[in-house]
Amino acid sequence: MVELTSDAWLIIALALAAGGLTKGITGLGLPAVAVPIMASFLGVKDAVMIMLFPTLVTNAWLAWKERDTYFEIPELPYMLLAGIPGVGLGAIILYVSSGRFLATVLSIWVLVYLALRFLHPELRLSKQSRRQFAPPVGFACGALQGATGICAPVLVPYVDALGVGPRTYVFAFSSVFMFLGFGHITMLTVFGAFPLEQLIQSLIAVVPAMLFVPVGRWLRHFIHPDNFGILIRVVLLVTAVRLFYGAWLS
Repeated sequence: MVELTSDAWLIIALALAAGGLTKGITGLGLPAVAVPIMASFLGVKDAVMIMLFPTLVTNAWLAWKERDTYFEIPELPYMLLAGIPGVGLGAIILYVSSGRFLATVLSIWVLVYLALRFLHPELRLSKQSRRQFAPPVGFACGALQGATGICAPVLVPYVDALGVGPRTYVFAFSSVFMFLGFGHITMLTVFGAFPLEQLIQSLIAVVPAMLFVPVGRWLRHFIHPDNFGILIRVVLLVTAVRLFYGAWLS
């Protein structure tokens, strides 16, 4: 565990501000933006630990703000329930699989989906398909969260294929991330893997993140729904490239 200096806190605050702004606009991007910046001088483990409460709180706030859109995604409870056993499987996968293998599979999955969307931009899941796919998607999200700490590469393509509006995008992302994040924190606390000093650091880190999430949410009103979909896919593409680069080239 790293003892943070004032300079370190300044960099953390800037990283969380940038991530919070992206989070408010798209419902994604807080860990993806902040963790790599912090990890460069804190280490990956400490960066991930500091991100736990900012991730939980920002997702809970966004899910609450967009809660009136829940009726557009009635299959969400099935996804959340299926995510619970998925987290357990993910913990096993983490021990038996290499990080390179996991990152490569995730990046290929995202690139295949983006290619499919490019070739078939009208792609939508039917109501029946949505209900059928919800539990497997939830299970896969939990497994990925347990194995890699991220589940966006599976969740985002599913929500993207529903053809919902920007606010429903954000509600779906935030609800799943909040649910899995709460489970992650609970497990770490039960097993004594969340030291008090690190818990306090994570709670302090909530402040800069939450200052900018509302700003991003306000900026979202100026983005056309079609452009919002493009922005989501750009975030997905960046995620896939970063995963592949980290696995093979860094």
